[in-house]
Amino acid sequence: MIYLAPIQGFTDFVYRKAYSEVFTGVDTFFIPYISLKNNQILKKFEKEILFENNPQKNVVPQVLVKDGPEMLDLSNILKNFGYNEINLNLGCPYPMVTNRGKGSGLLPHPNKIKSILNGFFEKSDQKLSLKVRSGLIQPNEIELLVPIFNEFPLSEIIFHPRIATQLYRGEVLLSAFKKVSELSKHRLVFNGDIFNLSDFKNMQGLFPNINNWMLGRGILMDPFLPSEINGIHFSEEEKRAKKMDFHQMIFDTYSDKMDNQGNTLNKMKQFWSYFSFGFPNQHKVFKKIKKAGSVEKYLNVVQTIFRD
Repeated sequence: MIYLAPIQGFTDFVYRKAYSEVFTGVDTFFIPYISLKNNQILKKFEKEILFENNPQKNVVPQVLVKDGPEMLDLSNILKNFGYNEINLNLGCPYPMVTNRGKGSGLLPHPNKIKSILNGFFEKSDQKLSLKVRSGLIQPNEIELLVPIFNEFPLSEIIFHPRIATQLYRGEVLLSAFKKVSELSKHRLVFNGDIFNLSDFKNMQGLFPNINNWMLGRGILMDPFLPSEINGIHFSEEEKRAKKMDFHQMIFDTYSDKMDNQGNTLNKMKQFWSYFSFGFPNQHKVFKKIKKAGSVEKYLNVVQTIFRD
């Protein structure tokens, strides 16, 4: 099973919908974290969870909370939107989140996490999975949490074996994943630094009992990676055609939904920070994209990149 990771600012409903129409291999799509403000869900999050924006078979929204009441409020909102499963974010590493006691900021506080889980399972009939890191500062923080996780009927634990202060730098802590796999009674999903088929095979060799894998940046850089993992391969010409279709779908949707062309251009440049890895001379390709000063110039650059 291959999951598309919830990456804020990238794997939004526009990306997910276009991806599912052009590419194959992803079994479950995760919606980047939803949070509350003044006990209300923001409009920008509402469009992410609308039924018409999520036509895929398996879609799981992720939530970002600081306490039990927020967890219950969000789970009730999502249930009203038709979601019978949610994912709790205990992994976001960015200080603007962790300093508010959310994401990885909860990891040093086992009692808070236990309180959130207690309240949820007492009052909700939804399925719940977790996405966690090894810790906020210390990689062994997770070892104090696994016995707590074992007390609850979680559907699975998606584990990114890094500490928050690493962000996405340095190597994944494979010893931490091995330790959690020994301690946990729940199904584990591996997440972290699988960028190509060789990376996947290496991790599969290290953890042969793991059957579910979450890919994030690897898919953003190479949307064909899930297909290749599943043994499906395409010719270079087929890949080029699919990439062109994918780009056009995303561009057309953002052009339709954005307030102005400048916002569309900025969004597409953000997209190319990863998409450019699928082309020879990635740095040169991305530099050309960044220098485009208008949508018209951008489209000319894109046409040249695909042609060459």
